[in-house]
This record gives sequence, structure tokens and C-alpha cells, in this order.
Amino acid sequence: MENINNENTNIMYFNNDDDFYKFCVVPNVIISQEVDDNGQTYNVFTFNFTDTYNSCVKDGKKFIIKDQNSRIFKNKKVSYKTITKPVENLEPYFGIDI
Repeated sequence: MENINNENTNIMYFNNDDDFYKFCVVPNVIISQEVDDNGQTYNVFTFNFTDTYNSCVKDGKKFIIKDQNSRIFKNKKVSYKTITKPVENLEPYFGIDI
């Protein structure tokens, strides 16, 4: 991961999907219970993003995965087990070497 952060740019570069995934996903499933309109209890499964990722999104940082075949960029989502969540602030990589 490269962090380019000066007054003209606010971009973090990742070499591949795995690097970005490790940066943004906390690898734990969270299970909670909710009740539907009929009073039936059911389980809800989710995961969290890392504090660092959330902070960067809040600060307006952009993320570039330097892989033109990136599935995360293509889908704009990350998955943990069978749970999928959208990611923010992804920008396309145009093959510019830093």
C-alpha cells in the first residue's frame, strides 16, 4: 500500500484486492437477532470495516487498487464469508506507476 497525501492529492494505492481487503475488513462475523413484523426472531449476520478505513472514508481519501482486473473495483463491494458490503471512494486505476 502506498499513501500519497499532500495538498494536491489524497489517495491511497493498493497493489491488489487482497491488500485493500486486509486494509478495510475486520475478519469477524457479527451475529445479532432482530424481530420481524410478525414477532418472529431471526439472525442477522454482518461484519465491520476497520477503523482506519472508516476514518479515511470520513476524511475523503480515495482508494485505487493497482490491478486492472480488480473484482473489488468492478463490483464496488467486499465480501466476508457470505456477507457482502459496498465500499466507498474507489477510483479507477489507469496504469500510472507511482
